[in-house]
Amino acid sequence: MQRFGFERFGGPDVFTTLTTQRPVPKADQVQLKVLGFGLNPYDASLRRGDQAASRPMQFPIVPGTDVVGQVTAIGAAITDFAIGDLVINYRPLGGYSEYVTASETKVIHKPSALSFMDAAALPQVGIAAYTVFTMLNAHAGQSLTILGAGGGIGSVLLQFAQAHGVIVHAVASAKQHAWLSQLGADTITTYADAEFRSDFVVDAINGGGDRTLPAKLVVPGGVVVTTAAVELPAGPFTALSLTKMAPTQAALNALVTVARTWGLTMRIAKRLPFNLAGVQAGHARLDAGNVSGKLVVMQPDPVLAQAHQDLTQL
Repeated sequence: MQRFGFERFGGPDVFTTLTTQRPVPKADQVQLKVLGFGLNPYDASLRRGDQAASRPMQFPIVPGTDVVGQVTAIGAAITDFAIGDLVINYRPLGGYSEYVTASETKVIHKPSALSFMDAAALPQVGIAAYTVFTMLNAHAGQSLTILGAGGGIGSVLLQFAQAHGVIVHAVASAKQHAWLSQLGADTITTYADAEFRSDFVVDAINGGGDRTLPAKLVVPGGVVVTTAAVELPAGPFTALSLTKMAPTQAALNALVTVARTWGLTMRIAKRLPFNLAGVQAGHARLDAGNVSGKLVVMQPDPVLAQAHQDLTQL
């Protein structure tokens, strides 16, 4: 089988096609045929070597945390999955592959409410958004302001909060407003015009935004959460940072429940072919920045259609 990885740090051109044996699942694992995988800024950070000191790895390195796939083999202890099932997998690495193995606790059945593209785009940003929501401990009728509401984490958090009855004020650049309107945000504004105060404020801007703005928008005694490693000015509020993700199984279960009962939409920037050129092109887009939505590498439509047919014939 083929994997897409690199044996030295550098630009998108360091990716190469690696040939290896198809992995065999352990007792508590499933084997998946990868139908698509999402690309994340963290993948590009790994490729550039930004994580070399904090997370040393042996080459070759195959990135990839977000996978949608079909079960092709199961371990002896697996009871909740069968060959042919369509699943979503969140993993530490290795998703840029034709086949992967995954622990039963890291996969969940893909609901029909999520397309293949949305399912491949969801795991990392979705689990981050779920984690932030649990940190808030928000209840129906309370208010939440999201800075960076048009981004991956922000847009999933918006939908997740609304599904739980929370009033959401979306703050983003003007070019994101049409998208946020489609998602049904209660109010939408630019950063310069943001002035309402909420029970909770989440700074979901990649890398952190104006560190003083969250303090201006939260009510006294409220909670501010930032997804970036930045310090907020002191104030009469509780300041928290996203430093550890929630357990994968609980997060995926919650996200799939929202997808089934409320609806969950991902913004896809581009679908890329499932080959080396697709991976390299995707990483070039990541390096260029200003990507509105998720980049997804996806198998050809006939492969996806066959996966659906296999499932209906079970």
